[in-house]
Amino acid sequence: MAVLVVFLSFSVAGVLGNEFSILRSPGSVVFRNGNWPIPGERIPDVAALSMGFSVKEDLSWPGLAVGNLFHRPRATVMVMVKGVDKLALPPGSVISYPLENRVYMVGKANSVFEDLSVTLRQLRNRLFQENSVLTSLPLNSLSRNNEVDLLFLSELQVLRDISSLLSRHKHLAKDHSPDLYSLELAGLDEIGKHYGEDSEQFRDASKILIDALQKFADDMYNLYGGNAVVELVTVRSFDTSLVRKTRNILETKQVKDPSTPYNLAYKYNFEYSVVFNLVLWIMIGLALTLIVTCYNIWNMDPGYDSIIYRMTNQKIRMD
Repeated sequence: MAVLVVFLSFSVAGVLGNEFSILRSPGSVVFRNGNWPIPGERIPDVAALSMGFSVKEDLSWPGLAVGNLFHRPRATVMVMVKGVDKLALPPGSVISYPLENRVYMVGKANSVFEDLSVTLRQLRNRLFQENSVLTSLPLNSLSRNNEVDLLFLSELQVLRDISSLLSRHKHLAKDHSPDLYSLELAGLDEIGKHYGEDSEQFRDASKILIDALQKFADDMYNLYGGNAVVELVTVRSFDTSLVRKTRNILETKQVKDPSTPYNLAYKYNFEYSVVFNLVLWIMIGLALTLIVTCYNIWNMDPGYDSIIYRMTNQKIRMD
């Protein structure tokens, strides 16, 4: 089973002002340069198609071209940064596309990553341990005594710990199961809310984040031997009015849609033709079998074709 890692996972939300970027990709996956917007809900389909899997609905987005079908990437890493439209990534090193609508992503963490810091206390303690980002990153205007700054730095620490864990468990990157990593970083958004987006702290944090993402992309790309796709999604904010609401499966109340007063049938899914053909040909085969059986019984000669009548006739003659 594929390793699927989700940290601070995001499920369903409306996205306002955003960008989808390709930081690293192998030669077998071809992304075209262009200003083609991609719906946020199709990002998982892009990841699936780039790894050689099929999707329920065809993706007509021209940004992803047909690559080498016999050499697919072993991993896809997607990082979502909240609180900024786009990051000032080095020109020429990435391919970016406008992102619209919604983002869907769910998942399950592999047991190898259970030792990562997840709570605020664990993240804070990890920052003040040896080999943390505080000893290597230029903080500039950021402070190690501010909770908002520590939250941002702790997310960068998690990025480093993920690549370190994979370097110690290289069998995860060398198995035959494709891997998907999905991460959400909200620390930059908190810095923007606390200091303001025109502040020196926000500018320094953006530069530090860009360098950390580039380093993380290189580490993950190299851990998989250059056979991994690293994607970046930048999101300004979420429109909570578009968040999907859950409901009870036992609820019987039906809400009629005034836009469809004609009681139209639901749309068929991609499995309809398969089920239809299975049922059709099985019924035809059973019907033909019944017809042939009935015909042979109707035209059977009891004196010659039936062993029951034959044995009965012999017994009568002997008597």
